[in-house]
Amino acid sequence: MTNETKFIIGAFAFTLLVIVGLAFFISFKEKKVSQIPTNTVLGMESTPGNYDLGNVPINGGVVTKEYEVKNTSGKGVQLLKIATSCMCTTASVRIGEKETRFFSMEMTGDANPFLDLKLKNGDSAKVSVKFDPAAHGPAGVGAFDRIVWLYFDTGVKELTFKGVVVK
Repeated sequence: MTNETKFIIGAFAFTLLVIVGLAFFISFKEKKVSQIPTNTVLGMESTPGNYDLGNVPINGGVVTKEYEVKNTSGKGVQLLKIATSCMCTTASVRIGEKETRFFSMEMTGDANPFLDLKLKNGDSAKVSVKFDPAAHGPAGVGAFDRIVWLYFDTGVKELTFKGVVVK
């Protein structure tokens, strides 16, 4: 076998390996995404249920609020993902000593990574939410409603807040 033939066979084998690897990765990612439930989760109570921020000055800086989410479902649950309804909002979850980074809106092709945080029955998670009233620039004044989605293996918990960005 000549060196040229060995090179062609090696290049073909490498290309085939890359294609199989990509196919496996894509199918694994699609499988994970399809496993995220979209129904409203039962047995997850949040305090407060909603924040009304009132008038928020556009140049007043980032507003931070905290929710407590308690698992009253009767069984342990797993937090799979966090996302927000707008790029002006970020959220982080703390369960016991484990805390996530701040996650934001998932944009086209840019999905937030999957998590693996367990919340035992009766335990609570602290959710920190940051809202930047200046994120939309000077034209971003007016009423707003925002959502933080917590995707659990049993369903989705929505945390909401609203207000009015003023100059």
